[in-house]
Amino acid sequence: MRRLRSFRPLVLLLLPGALAAQAPRRPDPKAIVDSAIAAQGGEAALRAIRTIRMDVVTQWLRTNLGEHPFADAPSYERNVELRDYAANLWRNTRTFLPAGAAVDIVRDTVGGRALTAPNGAVSLTTLNLAYVDERRELWAFAPERTLLLAREAADLRALPDTVIDGVRHARVAATVDGFPATWAIRRTDGLLAMVRFRADEDNDFGLAPWGVQEVETWFSGWAPVAGGALVARQRDVRRVGRPYKRMTLLAVTANAPAPADSFAIADSIVTRYVASERKPMWDAAPDSATLVTPDFAAFVPWVGVGAAVRVGGQWALIETGQAEGAAAKVAAMLRRAAPGTRVALGIVTLPTPGNGGVRWFAHERLPLVVAPGAARNVRAMLGAAPATARATTVTTARWVRVGADSLWVEPLDLPDVPGALAVYAPTHRWLDAAPLVGRPALRPQLDALVARLAARGLAVEWVGTARAVRTPFTASVPPGR
Repeated sequence: MRRLRSFRPLVLLLLPGALAAQAPRRPDPKAIVDSAIAAQGGEAALRAIRTIRMDVVTQWLRTNLGEHPFADAPSYERNVELRDYAANLWRNTRTFLPAGAAVDIVRDTVGGRALTAPNGAVSLTTLNLAYVDERRELWAFAPERTLLLAREAADLRALPDTVIDGVRHARVAATVDGFPATWAIRRTDGLLAMVRFRADEDNDFGLAPWGVQEVETWFSGWAPVAGGALVARQRDVRRVGRPYKRMTLLAVTANAPAPADSFAIADSIVTRYVASERKPMWDAAPDSATLVTPDFAAFVPWVGVGAAVRVGGQWALIETGQAEGAAAKVAAMLRRAAPGTRVALGIVTLPTPGNGGVRWFAHERLPLVVAPGAARNVRAMLGAAPATARATTVTTARWVRVGADSLWVEPLDLPDVPGALAVYAPTHRWLDAAPLVGRPALRPQLDALVARLAARGLAVEWVGTARAVRTPFTASVPPGR
């Protein structure tokens, strides 16, 4: 018998087939999405939903990276939403608890509001571009629509499975209406568990400090509506990894009547919107700073700067603005209002989620002084800002140099506001202690702070409050007692 001299040709012939048998099959992203659509009642049932009416209770939570729950500052409202998906029409009747009401209407790219005051008076006003952005997000990631949109996306692709709470989830990724997104679908019941996407929220006042951010919406409480489609009655939203709001549907009606007059916006409101609201909410300030005195400047609340004080010939901002653009605008205002001066220092005094303006200070390579309770927020807001950013967390009372002069900064631990920072300008005998001033329950802490300053020979004659940058101060405890 002739001996086979080499197995190599045989191996080469068998190898491609062997590798093909061993290689894992790439999942078909459309098959994954189709399976999830079927679990929700099928494509026909979902596409049949052209309008939807939802009665919702919303719990709002302030996005904050601290661990103490009080920092969430929860609030509640009752919503009755009417959406016309085909025409991009959204009517949101809002009842703010315990009082107040508004009807917000977004017609594709414009928005208006009918606001009811406590005395019953109704006033018409514009919404901001941020509400148009919100409508886009809601439409893109509504549980009754989002999988249909994902399936149609040109860049739909499958990702490796993941495990959440011990349950295996399939994942697909795509871009929907400009939002890069990833959907997680349970391998158990086939239903959509969550969607994660990235969004630039610079237009929204409360979200602007976090800039481009990661958003998650989680879906649960699936129940059928007329027509057989399943709709999630519980929707939880997280931003930058923290709870943002919980929406509980009390009632939902698919293909509810949506008459055109339900979405009417007065022509005058549309005109005002086009003229003034297609810009960020924090960009609502007048075109100049208000100089209370040559050394103090005030700004409208939307900007996010509490005050500016001139020390040593330069300006220090008390709070840095809601966004990088807000800080830049404030700096330009001050240059115009007081030629020859510049912003030289930013101070973050409160452990709240404002102060997105720290990114402007980082890019301008200007120093930042940060309250201890705000350090985590500021680090997250700075993100990939230049490594040369000089952000100093103040944990003990100290002097901070500004130009040819100095400020005294002192940490404060107060009820519901731990890790705050008081700022005192000796040149002006002025104290900014925003958490203290104007709160009678905290008057003892204010008097104790003033007494500590007096013991150092630092007299307080003026204070900064939420209502006024500079107002006379009267101690409730006579000196020496």
